[in-house]
Order: sequence, then C-alpha cells, then structure tokens
Amino acid sequence: MASVRTRSASPKSVSFSPVLERKYSVNRESVEDPELSEANWRRYFSDFSSYLGKERSKRSRDARNTLSKQGSDSRSSAMESLEAESSAGKRRRCVDVVSKRLHNEETKFAKSVIGRDGTSEFDQFLDFLIREKRLEILKRNGINPANMSSILHRARANAAKAFKELYDLWFDTEGNKTQYLKTLKANRINLSSISSILSKAGANAVKAFKELYDLWFDQNGKKTRYLIKLEESGVDLVRMSSILHGAGANAPKAFKELYNLWFGQNGKKTQYLINLEESGVDLVRMSSILSGVGANAAKAFKELYDLWFDTEGNKTQYLKTLEKEGVNLSNVSSILGKAGAKATKAFKELYDLWFDQNGKKTRYLIKLEESGVDLVRMSSILSGVGANATKAFKELYDLWFDAKENKTQYLKTLEENGMSLAIMSSILHRARANAAKAFKELYDLWFDQNGKKTRYLKTLGKEGINLSNISSILGGAGANAAKAFKELYDLWLDPEGNKTQYLEHFIKNKDGEEGFTLNNLSGMLSRAGVNAKDAFKKLHDMCFNEKGERTELLDDFYREGFKPSNLSCMLCGSGVHTSSNLKKLHRVCFNEKREKTKLLDDFYKGGFRPCDLCSILSGSIDSLKIFHNFCFIGETKKNLYDFLNKEGGFTASNLSGILHGAKSNICSALKKFHDVCFDETGNATQLLDDFYKEGFRPKYLSNVLSMAGNNASTILRNFHTSCFKENYLNHFFAEEKLFTPKNLSNKVLYGVGINVCHIFEELHDLCFDKAGNKTEYLNNLIKDNNRREIFSILYKKVRRDSFYSLG
Repeated sequence: MASVRTRSASPKSVSFSPVLERKYSVNRESVEDPELSEANWRRYFSDFSSYLGKERSKRSRDARNTLSKQGSDSRSSAMESLEAESSAGKRRRCVDVVSKRLHNEETKFAKSVIGRDGTSEFDQFLDFLIREKRLEILKRNGINPANMSSILHRARANAAKAFKELYDLWFDTEGNKTQYLKTLKANRINLSSISSILSKAGANAVKAFKELYDLWFDQNGKKTRYLIKLEESGVDLVRMSSILHGAGANAPKAFKELYNLWFGQNGKKTQYLINLEESGVDLVRMSSILSGVGANAAKAFKELYDLWFDTEGNKTQYLKTLEKEGVNLSNVSSILGKAGAKATKAFKELYDLWFDQNGKKTRYLIKLEESGVDLVRMSSILSGVGANATKAFKELYDLWFDAKENKTQYLKTLEENGMSLAIMSSILHRARANAAKAFKELYDLWFDQNGKKTRYLKTLGKEGINLSNISSILGGAGANAAKAFKELYDLWLDPEGNKTQYLEHFIKNKDGEEGFTLNNLSGMLSRAGVNAKDAFKKLHDMCFNEKGERTELLDDFYREGFKPSNLSCMLCGSGVHTSSNLKKLHRVCFNEKREKTKLLDDFYKGGFRPCDLCSILSGSIDSLKIFHNFCFIGETKKNLYDFLNKEGGFTASNLSGILHGAKSNICSALKKFHDVCFDETGNATQLLDDFYKEGFRPKYLSNVLSMAGNNASTILRNFHTSCFKENYLNHFFAEEKLFTPKNLSNKVLYGVGINVCHIFEELHDLCFDKAGNKTEYLNNLIKDNNRREIFSILYKKVRRDSFYSLG
C-alpha cells in the first residue's frame, strides 16, 4: 500500500492515509527491544510504521530517565535538534518509499493521470484511489486499469473529477457494470480499442466516450449504421482504433469525418472507396497505412487519395506508372504500413526513388528485377516500415549493389551458394527499418569476409539440413533473425557439429517406423520466428522423454496409424502454438484411457484414413469438432453421405485432395461443392453427369481440382463451361489415340487446382484452333515424340506459359 504524508506534518510526526492507519492500528505481539536504527528495522518489524511507534516509545522512556541531565546536556541540544530533524527527514523519506511500494499500481495510475507526483493534486488523488479501492473494482470486472489511465492521461488538476465521472458511467453504485460496458462486451468490443482511440482525452473523457458510444449504438444497445457498414467492409474496431489512436477528445468528430469519406448518407460506398478497391487497396490496407494518424485521419486519407486519383476519380500519373510497370499498389501499401500522417510524403518519396519524371524505372528497380528481386519480396521485408520507407529501401539496396550497379559481395556470395533472396526475405519479413542491419548480421553468421561458408553453414550442409527448412521456421523473425538462427542452431547441433538429442530424437527411425523429416518439422513450426527455439523445445518435450522414448501422447497417434507427415499436415503453420495444438488434437482424438474417441472412430468408419483427415483439415485443427458434427450429425451429414455412398463415386481421399486448403471454411466448402454435384434428392446434377458421360471418374476430377479448397465449387463450374459450352473437350477427344479423360487429368492437368480453367484453355489453344483443327505445334509434337514425351512436354509448357501470363 502507499502512504500519503500530509503537508502539515511536523519533522517529528508522520500522518498516514486512512487505509494505512486502519492497517497499522491492530495490536501486535511485543518483542524485545532491539537496537532501533533505521539500518536494521526490517529485521524486527513487519512494516515501517511499527518501527516508528516503537522508536517513539523508546524516546519517551529515555526522556523521563534523563530529565535531570537536561542542564548538563544543554550544550549538545542544538546538535540533537539537528540530528532529530535529520532522522525525521529520513523517516519521512522511508515512509514515502514504503507507501509507494505497497501501492505501486495506484501510484503509477496517479502519475499517468496527474502527470507528476509531489503535488497536492497527486497526493489527494492517490489517497482517493487507495481509500475507495477503485482499481480493485476495475480489475474485478475484467478491466485493465491501464485502459482507463490511457483515456484520462494528463487530466491533471481535474483527475479526481474526471475519474469519478468515467467510473460512474461504467459502474452503478453497487459496482456493477452499466449498460455501456455490457453493450460493448456483448458486441465483443474490447476496452483496449476504446482506450486507444480516446487516449489523452483527459478531463473530456466522459463526454468523448459517450459521444463515441452514441455513434456506434442506439438507446437499446443495437449497432448503428456506422458500425454495421464498417464491419461489412471488413473494418472492425481494432483496425479503426489503430487509425484513430490518440484522437482523444476529438475522437467522435474524427470517426464521423472518416466514415463520411467512405460511405454516403445512404450507406453506399463513396467514389473514394470504389476507386481504391478497384486498384487493389481495400479499407484493411488503408487502415494499415493510416495507423496512428489520430484526429487528422480524414485529412491524411484524403491527401493520400488525391495523390492517387484526380478530382474526376481518374488515376493520376503515380498510379498509371505503377500499373504500367507491373508494381502492385498492395505491395506499396504494405511497405507504407503505419506511416500515418506522413503517408503521402512517404509514398511520394518512395515513388521518386523508383521512377523518374517521365515514369521510367530508375536504376534501383531495374537492378532489383534483373537480380530476381521483385517488389513482392521487397515489400515483405519492409512491411510496416512506414514513414522511413525510402531510407530503409535505399539502405538495403546499397548492401546488394555498389555505386556502379554491380552486385556486391553479399549478393554474389548468396547466389554462388544457391541461396535465393526469397529465403532471406522470408526470414527478414517485417524487419522494417532494421532490414539492412538484420540482413548483414545474418549474412555474417553464414559467411566470412572472403565469402566462405562459416561453420554454421558447413555443419548444416554436412547434416543434410536445408536452409529452406530453417527459413520456414524462422519466417518473420525480422530484425532478430540472426539471434533466432543462432539459438535454433545451438539447439540442434552441439559445438562439435553433431546433432543434439533434441533433433536426433525426432529424425531417427525406430522399430521400422518412420521418424519426422525436417520438412515435417518446418511445416509445423513455420513462422515461429524469434520464438523458434522455445517452440521446437516445447514440441520435443511433448513428444519424447529424456531417453528419447516416445511419450504416451505421440505413441497414441502412432498406434492409430498417424504418421509424422500426417501430423505435420494437420498442424501446418502452427508456429509457436505447435505443441499446444498437438495436445489439443490428442484431446479430441483420444480419451483419458488413451482409446480413440467416437469422433475419430466416426471418421474411420466413414472411410477417412489419418492422411485424408489431416489433409482435408490441414492447418485448421480448431475446425475438427465442427467438421465432425457437420459430417455425422443432423441434416448436414447428407453433404458427405451423398459423395461417399454412391457406387463408383467419390472417396474420402478424393474429397480431401480437392478440399485441401479450405481450412476454417471446410464446412461451407464441402456444402458448396456438394450442391454443385448433387441435387436435393442426392442424385448427380447435370453438371456432374456431363463429366461422367465423357468418362471422367471422380478420381480424375480429384486430380484436376487438387487443392482447390474453398474455391472447388466455382472452379468445377467454370471448368464445365470450358469443357462443354466452348466445345473444347470434343476437340481433345477427337484425337482419341492421344487424349483421353485419364491422360488429360493424370498426365497434363494433374494438380493445377485453382488454375485449371486458365491452363486448360491455354492447352487447347496450343493444340487446336477455334474450329478444332490440330495446330502446327501439336502436329510437330506428334511427329517427333512418343506419347509419354508429348505429355511431359505439354505438362511443363502450359505451366510455364501460364506462370508468365498470370504473373
């Protein structure tokens, strides 16, 4: 607890706050009188006030016993007085220290709101907080006091009044939440978002809070049109609070001004928003750029918009040049994240670094592209650098190219060792302003001054550890990349370069059963970043004991047919949450007796193998229970039943191949795909029947639609259009000796997934003209190659051509 010393206290008397007086007024057991010195009081007393009381009693006894000596001691009275004052001063300082330690949280809160301690306002406000126990009530209701202090920051002399007004708005006389807090909680609006927006509202906190609340909710606690439209556009209050951070007392006005720029009175998107979205910049990206702009949000938004579009909504030279040169505005917006009020200036500076006055690429862009470094990778590294974008970009460029535009030793060495900048950009993702420094630190760990591999890379190579696996795990380490790399290396390899038990336990094969590969491990731990070491160690300790024996948890999975590759697929991208997600998966699949649960048994009986289950739910462990209920309980189970219970129909393996990648959308993806393939009675639709009549089996369609995921239904519809309405399929099958449904799906179109329509049309135009006649290209292929070679050539050709045309 903290104590408050009154200003009227004499040098020999100290007054405590009411809370301290109550606390220290209790009777305590007597102890033998120790030597009372300020240096050793803690050895005998539980608190300082007890010591003070004891010392006062001692001084009273001493005074009575030495009354007769007063005359002879008169010569030393002046010295004693000075010593007494000095001692009292020390005691007061000790009391202040003790009180602040006892009420550290209240002291910090008061400092944030008042501005500084040592004033009468501070003392009074602190005493109020202690006496009324208001912070305890806040915490009891799940409210972080820091959120309130952020809003009241620098209320100064009005602190107590502002605090009480805001508190009374949030709580009734009995300490229960009012309608304001209840409505916010019911709509999952966090007070941290509110406090971010209203930060430093100070004495105007209540007025600003109420005005903002009334903009968002009506008298019945229902969302107003403002909130509804924002949420429909993907902008939640977390993003809005990021933009309006620190708007304070002007928050309601700033919010409304920004909203009115985006939406008209009828709730429809304004031209501002329409033009931005057509250029690939939605409100999510824009909110990232404008983060922290505060009360000037509307002004900052309009300035940036006016740089990109003219008064008639046409693109300016800036946007035209970017598009002409293939530079995506989304990449630029990624770099400018959190530029805030300086966004317009930062964009213009970056543009001028990339293009000259005539819109031609400068040497910076030309050299980067020649070296295979596109702006996608550059924006990944510099993501969120904001107002320092130009400086950070140039520093990184100067590390890679010298004044004569030649590659520096850094870039040459990387290329000579087969390391792409793609690997580096993955690790350095979001290094921001520290990108150049982080790059150099990581490079210096890998290569010496002569460009020779250091022991780190030599040892990794000797042990067969690929840098692509390392980069996957360290993805997003950013400015701390070198530190994260070294920590992970030291966990895997000892000083002599041998595998440690942590790595050895995973990759060794035991009793003929396969161990984990580095691809399995990097898949699960992908983007663990700076926490890679801890994430790996936690996963190890969950899977193996000190002797390297499998734990019961891992053994249960092996017993039921789960392989390391299956677990890696299910836990793909878990990163720092890998161990907790593995434990969660175990709880769903096994009971306390280590027997498989009904959930797992239902999937097995439905024809799902562990590999099928893990593939269809890859990276979405939280959807396992939901997907089970969708497939096996209630009316929705027909969505799976119609696929699996037809003779010669789809298998669980076919579906898992098609819907892989749907993740949390797996239920809706399955339903949409079902509705394309089957009618309400469970019979095949005309669309599916058309494919069946032409000889396409479910397995063939699965090969073509591989990993279509959430887009499976749309892609199948579009593929049907290309095959039948355009008559392309008949052109292929007219060459029946070469093209069959099996050959097309298994040899040429295998695994194209979401790109199937584009690639199929490219393949058709490569082999046939509009009338269905063979092209010269196909005739030459048939003349010079056998069937196997033809398929191999076409397989590579359509993928390569499509890559460039789509890129």
